[in-house]
Amino acid sequence: MVAGGPAGDGHDRQGLLLDLVTDTDDDAQSLLKLARAAAKALSGPVERAADCAVMLHRKGSAPASAGSSPAATALAEDEEARVDGPMAQGALSRTAVIGSTASSPRWQGYRRRLQEHGYGLALAVPLRLEPEATGVVVLLVPAGAEFDSHLVQEAQSFAEVASKSLKLALDVHAVNRAGDNLKEVLEGRTSIDVACGVIMAQNRCSYAEAFSKLASASRQRSVKVRSVAEGILKAVPTAALAAQLEPHTFA
Repeated sequence: MVAGGPAGDGHDRQGLLLDLVTDTDDDAQSLLKLARAAAKALSGPVERAADCAVMLHRKGSAPASAGSSPAATALAEDEEARVDGPMAQGALSRTAVIGSTASSPRWQGYRRRLQEHGYGLALAVPLRLEPEATGVVVLLVPAGAEFDSHLVQEAQSFAEVASKSLKLALDVHAVNRAGDNLKEVLEGRTSIDVACGVIMAQNRCSYAEAFSKLASASRQRSVKVRSVAEGILKAVPTAALAAQLEPHTFA
């Protein structure tokens, strides 16, 4: 059987994020990093090593995909125009094991494509992204391999971390596309940091999650992150701002 990888159980992953931003310039590169991270974290022994394919659907954009290996990449690219597989937009609402005789008849076409690309079984897990986007990560193994219940749980826990990590990466790339360059970000760092502190205090969230909220607002309004941050600070009275930034609020 395929066993869970070295990443640990879901409790170990709480509050963690995958680095899907460093050395990436766009969404496609972040998807590739995610696919490789999933394959590494969820693979079992060498003889049962797994590949991974990832698909992203965004409103108003063509699907984007990536794979951890040439075969996984080819399968994912083949799925971009399909509507009968787990990677199709809105097709997957919960974890599904595909390829076994017990799998749902709805995946028959996808089962054939798995075999054509050299795989015998797939574990598809949806990613929880923003309302404008959907995603799925698919673990792929050769014929003869199986998914035990522990690996299914591992994949679901990994997907929770991957969802937060990919959402942050998408937000960062969106900011870059909106025209924020490094100099402007550095010049606005103070107001951004303070605004993130306000959001952290109000929502009891991490800095990464607070910055993600700023980035989402920046994209939706088509304004710079610095402008969103300054707008937040102007709306908070000085006394209230001082109270919210007391050290105990970050405990």
